[in-house]
Amino acid sequence: MGDPGERCGMDMGLLKVFLAVAEEGSISKAAQSLNYVQSNVTARIQQLEQELKTPLFYRHSRGITLTSAGQTFMEYTVRILKLLDEAKQAVLDSPVPKGSITVGSDTTAAVRLPAILSAYRVCYPDVEVHLQVGRAGELIDSVLQHTVHGAFLDGPVEHPEIVQELLIHERIGLVIPDTMDYQGIRSVHDKTLLMLNSECLYRSRLEKWLAEEGGRLGKVMEFGTMEGLLGCVKAGIGYAVLPLSYFTRMNVTEGIRIYPFPEKYAEVPTVFIRRRDLYMTSAFREFIEELKAGLPEAVSGADMTADTAAEL
Repeated sequence: MGDPGERCGMDMGLLKVFLAVAEEGSISKAAQSLNYVQSNVTARIQQLEQELKTPLFYRHSRGITLTSAGQTFMEYTVRILKLLDEAKQAVLDSPVPKGSITVGSDTTAAVRLPAILSAYRVCYPDVEVHLQVGRAGELIDSVLQHTVHGAFLDGPVEHPEIVQELLIHERIGLVIPDTMDYQGIRSVHDKTLLMLNSECLYRSRLEKWLAEEGGRLGKVMEFGTMEGLLGCVKAGIGYAVLPLSYFTRMNVTEGIRIYPFPEKYAEVPTVFIRRRDLYMTSAFREFIEELKAGLPEAVSGADMTADTAAEL
């Protein structure tokens, strides 16, 4: 054991300096963002490396990059600073929701959120709500890294640090250009599938339906936006699989036709996830309640057993 009188110099300020340098990839840029003199930032990084007895950065002509030890330390630094922020939120939290929350969503689930966010803002005008739209993997990482409070995703997520707060059953449909002669699922055999996320459950449902009818999946093209995807469907470049709720809510039908999936393949679960250890501020708790009110088909994550999630 070390000397009990020995004092650790690793304070929150030092961690913030390290994180700024890691994110900027440059001592000078980090100094600018922190409003510090460059020599001070350099000295703090040297202090940290001496204390940890390992280099955290590679120095080169283009700037600096993290070593493997630095990458590991950065992951813990992000978690520590987010936990500190949560601790402050817990201390300052009040029964009346205030502050801010950040919610993630994939592009297809985002269609459900405007009405919910609008109703929530009317009830709690002192809460600032941010929406982050992204792919499933990115959103799961954001939840785990505390950069979003929770996120909508397709399908159950199996991770020891994540709980599924809500479950929504989306019904999906085949979206084809209105110029296509549709004679059943074999009509898209070997044609190009256009998707926002090629790894989502929509694709696996389609593959099962195709296999049942003796067809097979053709090429797959990914898109970053719903507008771009639908534009290419209308142009006859390919077809898509999307939730029916998007079309009923957005009233987008020009140039396309929509055919619901067979009942046994039609439902895809959308879950709302959060970290298991996340401190639930009053603002976030009320957001969850607004979700339950705005999504009548939603059920509590507590009702989802392991067997239920596996079946989905």
